[in-house]
Amino acid sequence: MGLLCWLLALAAIGLGALLLGEQELALLVVIAGTLIAAQAADVGPRWTGLYLAVSWVVPVAAAGVFASLAVLLLQGDLAPGPRWGLVAFSSASAIACLASAFPTVADALVRALFRTEPASHVLRLCSRLVLAGILLAVPGWFALRDLLTHETQQLIEQLPLGGGLVGYVLLALASVGFLVRRDLRATLERLGLRRISVGDAGVVVLGVIGLLLLNNGADWVQKHAFPELWKRDQEFNQALAGGLSHAQAVMLGLSAGIGEEITMRGALQPRLGLVLTSLLFASLHVQYSWYGMAVIFLLGMVLGGIRKGTSTTAAMAVHALYDILAVLTT
Repeated sequence: MGLLCWLLALAAIGLGALLLGEQELALLVVIAGTLIAAQAADVGPRWTGLYLAVSWVVPVAAAGVFASLAVLLLQGDLAPGPRWGLVAFSSASAIACLASAFPTVADALVRALFRTEPASHVLRLCSRLVLAGILLAVPGWFALRDLLTHETQQLIEQLPLGGGLVGYVLLALASVGFLVRRDLRATLERLGLRRISVGDAGVVVLGVIGLLLLNNGADWVQKHAFPELWKRDQEFNQALAGGLSHAQAVMLGLSAGIGEEITMRGALQPRLGLVLTSLLFASLHVQYSWYGMAVIFLLGMVLGGIRKGTSTTAAMAVHALYDILAVLTT
């Protein structure tokens, strides 16, 4: 019954996302569906056929992304040496993603990333997702930097804030097996979701202040040490803040704070660990320069520490408040 509820809900939400043109939500629904199929196969072997029918989606889609990045890099204006190096890296990443479809390779990834065995279908799938996400950082930034710089305003205007939030919540729930492996209470406990206590509220205030100080200090260093990178990152931030109303800024903060934290710090960090989760978190922010992604790694470490010491709910509050203040004061 849990699997049936998931399939019906994902079909309805996925169809709605396609009709509304919310590509990010549609993509997250597909990944969530694959995760639920993996959860079902781990719980009941009779569902293994269902999972095998969709298990190819992640490695093939990831390989397609890296192949597309290789084409963009070939068409770019980089010097021949860096260009061919990045094309080779993207091509090798595509091959690695395809190779991860084989259980023996996926099992090796599980041991390396999650430091556990035997590997389950869910862990194999998560290892493929983590591998693709981490490998994305370098070729993704070089391939997309000019596109993001020239078309930022148009991208911001089309930003589906609510859809992303719904998609990430679905992804987190699917990754821990809600209704398939765990009931609601066990799911909330696994994700680290609980009421914020008085002590947690103090941590939230200190966390927001700490993130603002860290970001402002890093911004000062970047401005003086890497002025060109600072200018590029500021252009994106200005386009983001300038294109949003106060209500949209709040929605962006809530979407990122709740969506990213419930997925990264809630679902993934207890299994992947603080450092690798922060690395993946930074790697997915290819809209920023390498310096910006390094700062986001440090921000992720702070948020991960808050999650580890208190709860995912506290990390959500810190992230959301920080993002709202950052956007409104840009």
